[in-house]
Amino acid sequence: MSSTTTLQLEENGNAEDKYGMTHVCRAIKSGNKDLVLAYIKQGLDMNYKNSVDGVTAFIRACNSENIDMVQFLIDHVKNLNVNLTDRNGNSALYYSCQYGHNEIVHLILGKTKPKVTLSTIEKALPMMKDSVMKELIDHYIADMTNNPGELVNVIAKGPASLALLQYVSAKTSDRCNVLDESIFLSACQSHGNIEMITWLLNDCGYQSIINTCTDSDGRTGLMLAVLRHAESVVELLLAHGANPYIKDRGNMNAVDLANTSYDDGADYMRIRDPPDEVVRIINLLTKHGNHQN
Repeated sequence: MSSTTTLQLEENGNAEDKYGMTHVCRAIKSGNKDLVLAYIKQGLDMNYKNSVDGVTAFIRACNSENIDMVQFLIDHVKNLNVNLTDRNGNSALYYSCQYGHNEIVHLILGKTKPKVTLSTIEKALPMMKDSVMKELIDHYIADMTNNPGELVNVIAKGPASLALLQYVSAKTSDRCNVLDESIFLSACQSHGNIEMITWLLNDCGYQSIINTCTDSDGRTGLMLAVLRHAESVVELLLAHGANPYIKDRGNMNAVDLANTSYDDGADYMRIRDPPDEVVRIINLLTKHGNHQN
């Protein structure tokens, strides 16, 4: 042990500066494994949450994107609690998913027993590779307290691939009717899941109920796509027979919803023109409606 390390060890490794950064977290951030190991051998509480934002040493290591340090902590801290959360309620795994740290997420899933939540999967969808997403999904499904139906809805609504939805469907088919009507409605609220929606329409039988499959407000997939300004989805649904003039429980059809789906930043009189995307959607709806009449 160097004299510098010995001198640093004379201070409490969990002592904080005004920003909540502890000595051990500073060592982790700089990649000083010798000092971190010395603190561990000294018996320092490595699960300590700082008083400012509740960040732990493990969260700090993961957020620093230092995979060697993450591996080091997993290997050397016997009672490491990877599921501790900061004051925002977020764990190291959550942040690693949010920041797209694929290798760190793979490491956490393979070497520890993390709690995988639905919010973690939502954060991971736009950032993680499909191979890592499948690992997250496997951990989520393995926890029998989790609802597989909610998982499939998140996958359908999020920026996920068709292959990922099919993977989840196959994995959870024994626990719920994964391809129920809510899945189709969730997919219709996405912006880019054209391949997924096409598969649901053509291969899963949803085209036959495209105008009768509704949510609790009586809104069809077309209406939900309109409200999300998902122009490509609107066009796809219309091409598969969606009726723009069906009304929801509030007596509004898809055209009505399009006209009221934007905030013009003015007042209830809507003195400003609607955004271009809304105009295009209204034109699609009315053009299709005219062809039906």
